[in-house]
Amino acid sequence: MPLLDEVLAYIKGLWLLIQGNRDGYNWLDISEGGLWRSFAAILWSLPAMAVSWASWRLYYLSAMPSGTTVGIGFFLKLLVVDLVSWLLPIVLVAALSRPLGFGPLVVPVIVTTNWLSVPLSYAMAIPAALLLLARGGHQLTALLSLIVLVAGVVLLFRLLRTITGNQNLLASALTALYLLPSMMLAQYLQHFFGLIPG
Repeated sequence: MPLLDEVLAYIKGLWLLIQGNRDGYNWLDISEGGLWRSFAAILWSLPAMAVSWASWRLYYLSAMPSGTTVGIGFFLKLLVVDLVSWLLPIVLVAALSRPLGFGPLVVPVIVTTNWLSVPLSYAMAIPAALLLLARGGHQLTALLSLIVLVAGVVLLFRLLRTITGNQNLLASALTALYLLPSMMLAQYLQHFFGLIPG
């Protein structure tokens, strides 16, 4: 598993790519080995995910009848939802790369988006943590979540635009591919697993 210094180097490379500077590749490992190592980003994101799960538990219990409890299974279901939402876009990118003609970009796209998920996960955990601490500032945390979400979409698009050589159409398609299917599947799984109050 990559150590903190290595992860910070990757994030520096991502920031350069987001700014349109292709020197960012020098800070990233986009080899085949680097591709598989990039999935360690899931492990690095787990603490941030756990904060979001705790926040979702608070929301769930607040909307359910008094006396409702949840066990470890509740958190395991949230873990499954997050993992499937993480992996689905990667599978789609790999499957559509040849038909859409961006095969050579698959490894850079997967490596960079995996590592981008680490800082974005922690950014999303901030409003979740505030909700846990404040236990009442729902409007503020909802606004912060929206700001982080919009910023994340912008950063993802800018990253993909650099990787695709400033092909705005392809970058937009990849951005949509990363966001829409995972959001729709996550919503379906949340209902399927009974994670939505009601």
